[in-house]
Amino acid sequence: MHRSKSAFILTAASVSLAFGGSATATGFGDKASNPYVAGDMHNHNTCTDGSVSAGYAIDRSVGKGAAAAGGTNFDLDWFTLGNHGGSGNRDCRFSDTSANLPGDTTTTWSQTLGQTIQGITITSLKGDANGTGSSAKMWRWQSIGEVEYPIIVNRSAQYDKVLVEGIEWIVPGHEHTDVAVIAGQHPRHGGNADKMAEFEFRFDRADTDSIGPVDSGNNPLWPGKDNVNNAGTAGHGKALEGVKWLQANYPLQSYAIPTHTERQGPFSASSSKGYNIEHFRDFNNAAPTVAFGIESPGHMAEGGLTGGSGSYGSGAVGGGTYGMVGVYNAKVGGLWDGLLAEGRNFFMFISSDWHNRGAFGARDRYTTSDFIPGEYTKLYVPRGEGFRNQSIIDGMRSGNSYSVNGDLIGPDFVFRASAHGEWKTMGETLVAQPGETITLHVELTVPAKNNSPFSFNNPLLAQIGQSQPLDKPSLDHIDLITGKVTGVVSPDSPNYAVANAAGVAGASIVYNPNAAIAKQVNWQAMKARKQHDGSTRLSFVTSFTMGSEPGYIRARGTNIPVATPNVTDSAGNPLLDANNAAVSCTDSSCPAHLESVGGVKKVTHDVQAWSNLWFYANPIFFRPVGSPELLVEKNAKLAHRLAEHGHEHEHGHEHEHEHEHHHSR
Repeated sequence: MHRSKSAFILTAASVSLAFGGSATATGFGDKASNPYVAGDMHNHNTCTDGSVSAGYAIDRSVGKGAAAAGGTNFDLDWFTLGNHGGSGNRDCRFSDTSANLPGDTTTTWSQTLGQTIQGITITSLKGDANGTGSSAKMWRWQSIGEVEYPIIVNRSAQYDKVLVEGIEWIVPGHEHTDVAVIAGQHPRHGGNADKMAEFEFRFDRADTDSIGPVDSGNNPLWPGKDNVNNAGTAGHGKALEGVKWLQANYPLQSYAIPTHTERQGPFSASSSKGYNIEHFRDFNNAAPTVAFGIESPGHMAEGGLTGGSGSYGSGAVGGGTYGMVGVYNAKVGGLWDGLLAEGRNFFMFISSDWHNRGAFGARDRYTTSDFIPGEYTKLYVPRGEGFRNQSIIDGMRSGNSYSVNGDLIGPDFVFRASAHGEWKTMGETLVAQPGETITLHVELTVPAKNNSPFSFNNPLLAQIGQSQPLDKPSLDHIDLITGKVTGVVSPDSPNYAVANAAGVAGASIVYNPNAAIAKQVNWQAMKARKQHDGSTRLSFVTSFTMGSEPGYIRARGTNIPVATPNVTDSAGNPLLDANNAAVSCTDSSCPAHLESVGGVKKVTHDVQAWSNLWFYANPIFFRPVGSPELLVEKNAKLAHRLAEHGHEHEHGHEHEHEHEHHHSR
């Protein structure tokens, strides 16, 4: 899509930059002063198909400095243990042999029943029998409550971080969805993850246990499970019941965010595959304070000669990733813009989807598969007063969040708009008179260094004569993307369901023809200030005129210039990432694990990921004075009313302790 010279709320005169004084900001070496905190909500351990123990995953993600067994910890502020639903035969107090960690070998539940390990004793595998011998599996509802959550309790006492028990829901009729239910989770006081476990038992299509936990009389505690409707259209109906259950019972203490949604192609009426736009609409309609977004894929180091980054093959909608992001989010005018055009509270998130490092062990710096949470991808939510588990959900639901790959920018991003002295930020709606000037203020910090193990120059930039070390991030430009809000599409409208397509054909579907790159701001046009920690603070101010129709503006940024061969098009949009592999990595330090053609190494795997960096910010909405409220406003007010009526009934207890705890930092 080409850039627009005049979007719906912009006039030709209004888009000129007006530079002013930069807001005060400190270097983000002092984490306590940052307005946002970094986390990850999608990762795996040996309870299902991950390579490391649950405890090791937490340690590497939120610990500081060097890991005890080797490797670097990544010091995230918050962490949701987001393992698959279903079942698993491995004891996740142990890492897999493939992780190459001292003293850890693949250990199954059949080897450890009755033993007390890390203060946890598992005497039996509960529910329906699920395999025998070393293949005997524990249902995830049991491991959530009896293994993972006790480990979270243990690590919460060890770290000054916020830890949450969640799952990657294997959704009936669909791909996967990140879910957390924090009701009962007070890990600094004990608590439990029973409600998270109950959701998994009732609604995960891979959990076919018919019994669940029982009382002293052997009566099921969670009766009434639907164990039949797990695929296709019927499966989607069950998935809807799942998000409705969350909305009815935990409307402010849960989230359901579909993830790597393009990966398996379009939705299938007879199997369990992807999502079309109507399914996101269904979820948001049924659970407006729970199903409020979409997560782009992890697995950022899987890209080979034919693609594969994000674990996306050629059959994915879009045929692969674009700038390490799925096409639903990467395409201007794509599916995400289609949902924003309805004024929906539907926001974008990215997490690691950490499983393993492919050809390497968990302690190695190289990877041909995934990154450890916090190493490459960070999801930022507001710090807030007394940051706690509820703060994570509140921050995500508000839309005041942004996602960053490769530490392209830091935790002090400013993206806000003002009219008549009133500032609104991401997820909020600014109401102004038609013809009124709107001021847009953007500030960010480009850190001096990221976690890349490579210090040679970025090969994607080297091909155009630019020298930029991979471990020193740089920002080339920011896109300001605008679109009209034309109103919520009714379920009985012929436009509610939109035909989808696998492969690159899926990238040609336009869901919002009014969306456009309204302005592109190069780093050289920004005000720059070098900071004491070596980072660079960049800022700019621009303005536009409020039109007669509602709309939104969102931002994304990258280190890649416009029209970089095999990386971006003439408008600066990311190309299909498989094209990156056409670029050679010719530096003498290019690692041996890169894939090659004719003996020449190509930009693949982790070198590709560290070369092609983007960040995405959630939108600010606008509407004229006197126009109807947007759905995003209505659903924000719904959340406020629910809070007033006590749906955060555990809120006070958790807030009191967390505030005291974090005040001492």
